[in-house]
Amino acid sequence: MSSRPLQSFLVINPPTGLYRRDDRCQSRVEDQTVEVVFAPIDLATYAAVLRARGAVVHLRDYPAQHVGWDRYLDDLRTLQPDAVVVKTTLATLEADLRACEAAKELSRETVAIGVGESLVHRREEILRNHPSLDAVIVGEAEAVLGDLVGLSDFSSIAGLSFRRSSGGAEQIFTTPDRPVLDSLDALPYPARDLLDNDLYRSPETGNRLTVIHAHRGCPSRCIFCPAGSLSGYRVRYRSPENVVGEIRECVERFGIHEFLFHGDTFTIHRRWLVELCQRIVEAKLDIRWGCNSRVDTMDDERAEWMKRAGCWVVAFGVESGSQEMLDKMRKGARVEAARQAVAVCRRHGLRTHAFYLIGLPWENAATLDATFRLARELDTDFFDFNIAYPLPGTEFYDIVHREGLLDAVEYPKAGYARAAARTFYLSREALNTWRRRALLRLSLRPRYIARTLLRAGSPRRALRYLAAAARRLRHILRA
Repeated sequence: MSSRPLQSFLVINPPTGLYRRDDRCQSRVEDQTVEVVFAPIDLATYAAVLRARGAVVHLRDYPAQHVGWDRYLDDLRTLQPDAVVVKTTLATLEADLRACEAAKELSRETVAIGVGESLVHRREEILRNHPSLDAVIVGEAEAVLGDLVGLSDFSSIAGLSFRRSSGGAEQIFTTPDRPVLDSLDALPYPARDLLDNDLYRSPETGNRLTVIHAHRGCPSRCIFCPAGSLSGYRVRYRSPENVVGEIRECVERFGIHEFLFHGDTFTIHRRWLVELCQRIVEAKLDIRWGCNSRVDTMDDERAEWMKRAGCWVVAFGVESGSQEMLDKMRKGARVEAARQAVAVCRRHGLRTHAFYLIGLPWENAATLDATFRLARELDTDFFDFNIAYPLPGTEFYDIVHREGLLDAVEYPKAGYARAAARTFYLSREALNTWRRRALLRLSLRPRYIARTLLRAGSPRRALRYLAAAARRLRHILRA
């Protein structure tokens, strides 16, 4: 560990591939129907907090910049940061930690700090096996990072695991847990001035696109997702005024008019959502946005205000057409709710994106067929079939290990397009084949293709759709 106080930070997505580096979803960008590179707003928020505490901060998103390790090494030599903050995913973990090794090779004094749920559940093992990694943040990173500014001794900072010498030997210390942030309004707006905002564009329009985190947490206990446990199964909201203030900054300072509201529970609180939409309308900011939603949190009042406020697409975690599977994954929703949610959106001119999840331990040929039939029936504008990925900290992860379903060799290479585990009834190969065929069958329907092109709205956008479809087809066939 460095003996000098931490005053300068390099915050990075390491050059290890284009991933959605979200603790609840860590898929490769190319594995999703809509291939969009989202701005790393979590990193930008870390940077804003560090800067507010007086630190010098640099932010790099190497995968989005399409630059590699040479650029990272150049930055280390030029910037000479006191600390490097590395965002990790499970699939890229070993490669991500090379960033720590590279920093240490150039300067033993540089402190390497890891962020990501992929680290938290195995932090002591990973810290022991990777001596170049000095510390792992446990829980929400903003407050922890802010408290590190100006310090060289981490022992008083809650929410941290780190290595230090004790009695002549190195030991791993974990400080007490840090409570989640109660007031999200207290956080500064993300430091978008440290990002190249031209890197993040809507695949539909080509315009600048950014992400807004309007709330945190999830009350659901789905066995495949860590979002609920990370938040104590509660949802915390920013005030509508605070969110609109960030939107206004994006529009007026950065020329950004297109947004994704991040999180699965954006529509869960009707009164908060309606008030936010009303304030967006009153502000006359001329924006276009999409959001994620649960199928049981959509109704006509919500949809009407969302449309008026500039929403154009709503993504639903439909997951399965089998009620048995929904119950076993503890989704807390009914199949019929998916039909109702999509119908509500259509009534109000909102497009829909359905996410389906296959490959949980009880999946069989019949449940897969039910999911495909529902997907064909709902006929949403966009759709994805993801294969369940066993993330540490989830019940699904525990089940596949306990039941011997996980392929340990395949696991590090797998993802949402390539199964890491079999089910009780289906092999990994069967899941991979079913997903590929289902995507092709739905994507190549002549009526679907014609409708998509007609709804494009302009020849230029239609060409974008065709180019995206060609890329998607290549990825599906290669999966």
